[in-house]
Amino acid sequence: EIFFGMCLLLDRHYLETKGASFAENFYCLKRVKMLPDGKQTPLSPRDKFLAVLCLAGVPYLRTKLEAYYNELKQDMADMAVLGVSNDGPLMSAFKNFYVTFYPYAAFAYEGLEYIHAFRYIIGSIDNFSPLTSLLSQKVQRLSFQDMLASRIRKAKESVSQLPAVDEPMESAWRVQQSRRVGILRRFVSMLSRVGGLVADNAKWAVYIGVFFIRFLQWWYSPENQQNNVRPTIAPPPPPRAIPHPEGVEIPVDKAKCPLCLRNRVNSAMLPSGFVFCYTCIFNHLKDEGTCPVTLRPCRMEDLRKIYES
Repeated sequence: EIFFGMCLLLDRHYLETKGASFAENFYCLKRVKMLPDGKQTPLSPRDKFLAVLCLAGVPYLRTKLEAYYNELKQDMADMAVLGVSNDGPLMSAFKNFYVTFYPYAAFAYEGLEYIHAFRYIIGSIDNFSPLTSLLSQKVQRLSFQDMLASRIRKAKESVSQLPAVDEPMESAWRVQQSRRVGILRRFVSMLSRVGGLVADNAKWAVYIGVFFIRFLQWWYSPENQQNNVRPTIAPPPPPRAIPHPEGVEIPVDKAKCPLCLRNRVNSAMLPSGFVFCYTCIFNHLKDEGTCPVTLRPCRMEDLRKIYES
């Protein structure tokens, strides 16, 4: 409700001051009234009111209808499981009717929107929305004359806000009258000015927000993260295991197994770092449970196969 209320106030302000909704003014668009003879006129207060209802009221209504449909669907599923219903016959009939026909109505409305948008893309109609066509309104780009008129209007408003030079007696009378203005009226006037200022500059907040979101997307992208990762320094290797004096000797040819003294077949390694034939070291661990070179205790789970290319 808060979000749609803010959208309603923002669109109403922009329709009153710019002749377009906030999103339309953001893209330099305006709304005009299409007469039966094809002529265009500015929006009347009634047209602006209907435009605000379509821009903020219809999406709000659709959201509520969708939420009510999901709620009824869940309630009916729970009642089907429990087999208990607290609704009367009329209410039950209404819920069944709503749950049955709402998807078709939503599909028909969305289909109408898609068809309308497709016809707008191919150029067969002038409005992209069926609601805009229903209101006999048209959204079009601002012309140079419109932009020039907007600048002139802003300049006149700035001049009109300047204090006027009055006669001494008249100025004293105005000061006396201004003191009689209540605090509430001044507070409301201040809020109105602040609200108008915030609404007029809301598009700049959109610009900054879009830039900030794009910046976050770039900052947390995998490519940027890879560039920002500092190179890690590899830890030094552990010290070499010292052979035990009573252990088997290491052959001079590193390609031979210390146990069978033949070229290794199906190499396997222990945590001590020494490599043996898999069959030789498997049988040794099964009988002794130690490393043949360092005589340190080893388990069968510590044995690691070495794949040589």
